[in-house]
Parts: sequence; C-alpha cells; structure tokens
Amino acid sequence: MRFFPVCLPGRLLAAALLLSPAAPAAALDLNSATAAQLRELKGLGPRSAELIVHERERGGPYRSLEDLSDRVRGIGARKAARLAEAGLTVGKPAAGEPAAARPAPAPAKRPAAVRRP
Repeated sequence: MRFFPVCLPGRLLAAALLLSPAAPAAALDLNSATAAQLRELKGLGPRSAELIVHERERGGPYRSLEDLSDRVRGIGARKAARLAEAGLTVGKPAAGEPAAARPAPAPAKRPAAVRRP
C-alpha cells in the first residue's frame, strides 16, 4: 500500500502536464483582429487594444512584432514577445492594403575605415 500514495502525486502531475495546452489553442492575426478580439489576449487591456487597431488604421498593417512595438506606445519588445506566446501572430497584409511606409535608415556619418597597404 505504500506504493500507491507515492505514485499518486506523480500521476496527477503527469496528467496535468498532458492535459495543459503547450501552445495557444488558436492564433490571432494582428492585422485582422478587432479590438474586442485583442482584448481577449492575456496581458492586453482595452486601451492597448484600441491603440493597436487605431495605429493599424492610421499607418497600415504591421509587418512584425518589432514593428508593433515600434509603433504602439506602451508595447515594448518584452510585451510583444509575451503577446506572441499568448497566440498573437503577424500574418501577411490583406490584398489591396498598402504596406506601412517606413523611412530608410540614415546613412553613416563617416565612412568606414580604409586599410592602407
């Protein structure tokens, strides 16, 4: 009878691990989600959801989670990573939607060092 009480916690732990989802049940596309759908994500409140949708309407679809964190105040790289873990994805923009304009990087102020023989 000693064997049963010792194995019961192990069996319960194994069952809990098997039944818990390792990945989100359904992915949510950042470029097509409504504010109500975004609010369902863990870690995203109503204000942030509204800001995300407003910025998407103003500046066009998001190209990546990094683009999201650059364009939306209050969403940094860590929060964007947590949202991705919660099921947020960035798909391709819908047909006919213009890609968001992004300025080209500024040229270097001084040329690279030149080696002389």
